[in-house]
Amino acid sequence: MGEVYREDVWFDAMGGRARDHRAIASHERPPKPTRVRAPRALRRPAMTPGDVLRHVMLNDPASALACADARGLRHLNEQMLTILEACHRVDTARRQLLNTLKAQKTLESVSHILAARVEAGLSECLEQRKLALRLADARRSVTEAIGAWDGASKQFSRLTRLLPAQLGAVPEGFEPVDPAEIDRLADASALNCPQTQDCLRQLARERARRRGSPAVWTGPSPDDLSAWVLRLHQARDETIGRFAAARETYLQAVMDCGLAQARVAQACDARRLAEAGFRIGARGALEFAAAVCDQSRLCNELLGFAAQACMARHGLYAMALLLPEQFDLR
Repeated sequence: MGEVYREDVWFDAMGGRARDHRAIASHERPPKPTRVRAPRALRRPAMTPGDVLRHVMLNDPASALACADARGLRHLNEQMLTILEACHRVDTARRQLLNTLKAQKTLESVSHILAARVEAGLSECLEQRKLALRLADARRSVTEAIGAWDGASKQFSRLTRLLPAQLGAVPEGFEPVDPAEIDRLADASALNCPQTQDCLRQLARERARRRGSPAVWTGPSPDDLSAWVLRLHQARDETIGRFAAARETYLQAVMDCGLAQARVAQACDARRLAEAGFRIGARGALEFAAAVCDQSRLCNELLGFAAQACMARHGLYAMALLLPEQFDLR
């Protein structure tokens, strides 16, 4: 049996003898292990949210039967909406964690520069202590971001039976829906409402029954017709109210996302000015550190608002029962 290298000692596995590794010739050292990487052709590309949806639908036998009627289609859209939310949550948590780590790394670099300036007598120790507190806050933020990422990852794996690493980066940013498209979704939502479909099917069955009877079909009675029309109007009004609420949520999310983008742009400008001043000694380290933390916080807020806007957009399609069509899954 060969010899095994463990830290500072080579152990002879057969004789149990131990010798100082410095006394062993270099040719006796075991060769370094060779890393074998999978060919690029065998590596699976990162999955998009549409790929994740397709994977879940193919592995869920119930989803294949969900499109039999409007109620099944509604259940399918709600299920897809839940999976999309998990995808956006994982992607947002991942981006926020990377952003927070980047801010911490910047503050650590500032801390090293400030320590050198204090040693050279160019800065005060009080500024260094205050920066240490700011750096401690940044490290706590990283810990919180890791916790958020861990929770999002567990939820994603539970819903999809996939690893978070298999999900590629969701397209960054948010693309608003054209107003004409929203009107189309509103019409489809009213038409595809399960209650509306139930009333229409009931009317069709009554017509078929009357046509198959020996007596001449004279149409539904006034009472029946009034009841059907009332149910249709109630279903239509209820659906219009739900879609109006969803559209209001979407418009609010779009506005929040736009305001967040403006705040991030201002924070980026402030950070560039603070960094330039800090490099030449015109501005203090605390001012630069505050600008870095503000930029990181506002960028994380923008990521959250963008994810909410995307989910509000998906919600409009889900109410119209058109999420499968949006992701080309029908």
